[in-house]
Order: sequence, then C-alpha cells, then structure tokens
Amino acid sequence: MLRGRAGYFELVKVLGLTDFKLRFSTSILGYLWSVLKPLGIFFVLYMVFGRMLRFSADPLYRDKLLLGIFIWGYFSEASTAGIQSLLGKSHIISKVYFPRSIAVLGASINYLLTFGINLCIVAVFFAVDGVGLNRYSPLFLLYVAELYLIVLGISFLLSVAFLRFRDLAEIWTILITAGFYATPILWPIEEIRDPFYRKLLYLNPMTFIVEYSKRVLIEGRIADESGGTGVFLAGNAVILAVSLVLLGGGFLVFRRSSPRAAEYI
Repeated sequence: MLRGRAGYFELVKVLGLTDFKLRFSTSILGYLWSVLKPLGIFFVLYMVFGRMLRFSADPLYRDKLLLGIFIWGYFSEASTAGIQSLLGKSHIISKVYFPRSIAVLGASINYLLTFGINLCIVAVFFAVDGVGLNRYSPLFLLYVAELYLIVLGISFLLSVAFLRFRDLAEIWTILITAGFYATPILWPIEEIRDPFYRKLLYLNPMTFIVEYSKRVLIEGRIADESGGTGVFLAGNAVILAVSLVLLGGGFLVFRRSSPRAAEYI
C-alpha cells in the first residue's frame, strides 16, 4: 500500500503517463493520432464553413476555428475519459486500496499532455498567419487552468454515477455534440445580435473559455465591441467561480460515493 502524499502523487503521474503511452501503443502512427484527429476535423470544418459557406469574413477565422476545435477536443475527450476512469481502472480498484480520486486525476493528466502537444500545432498555425504574442496572451494560461478544473469537477461528479448507470456515457456524448454547436467555435459570437440568446449562450461555461481564449490570444484585446472591459472582467469572475464550485461540489459528491465504487464494478 502506498503511504503519504508523495506516494499518491507518484501514482497519479505513473497512471497518467501510462495511459498516455498505452492509448496509441497499438496504432501504426502512434502519438501522431493525437494531432491528426483534431487537424482532420479542422480541415473538413474549415473547408465547409470557412470556404464554402463563408461563415465569417474575419481573416483570422482559420486560427479561431483551430483554437476552438483543440479546446473543445480536450474538454470532450478528457471529460469522457474522466467519467469512465473508475471503470477503466476497475481491475485495480477491486484488488488494491488507494484513493479513488487518483484514477480520475490520472485520466485528466493523460489528456492534458495531449492538449499540450496540440497547442504546439496551434502555435505553428499562428506563426504562419502572423499571430504573435501580446500583453494579454498570458491570460490564456488562466483559461487552461479553469478548463482543467471544469473537466476535473465533471469527472468527480459523474464517474461514480457511471458505474451504476452505464447509459450516462451515451447521454454525455449527446451533450458533448450539442455543446460543440452551442459554443462559438464554428461561428463568431458577434453574429448573435439578440441579447437574450447571447446571454443564453453564456450559460455555457465553455462559451467563456473559448471566446475569451480567442480574444486574448488572437485578437490581443480584452475590451468588447463597445470598448469597455467591465463585461470581460465580470465574465472572468463568473467562469472562475463556476470552475471552483464545480470542482468543489464534484469532489464532495465523489468523496461521499466513491467508497462504494468497488460494489458497482
């Protein structure tokens, strides 16, 4: 039995790195699939919505679309893996005692590594299109941290429930698909003129993450269309609060229900 926080931290690292290595171990292209899959989706969507349908006249539409796809890809894959993490480690959970949260954390580290690789590809596209760093670029690290907390909170909240209700995986897939189209990835948020519908879209925390990431990384600004920064600052406070509440609430639910996880496997 591992003892102490240092041992648990090491186990999280080992599980995360092992999952990362095993994910592509049986494929010919290996780790390249972590890049080729989202790039393939990007090229198809860009040709359809960027070139054929002309969704936006923005010359930086390609970069915004790519960034949005990679952000959503991480959210989709990491949350799905987190929800299924206890079942995926059932062969260990049923035999060895360790904090069940380690399985969830290990899954989150796995896809965080993939996200880091994908961001390198985004940086290449930015360089080609002349999108450089600006004084607001470091704020993106805050959004990555908030995104990670959201993924972790969802994983804690639903991973034990998934052991009892396997239909949750199908329901989550539907929600992920719907969420992709309800988030300003394919289309610019400025196209939504009705204040009611725009506020409705901002009920989705991923709208904040994607929109503000594009704003600080690509547009190099924090002000909205009117030139004010109040909405931006309020939005940042909201998404930070949501990520912390989701993480805290998810962990409390997980801590109460995870001791019985082995019974449901």
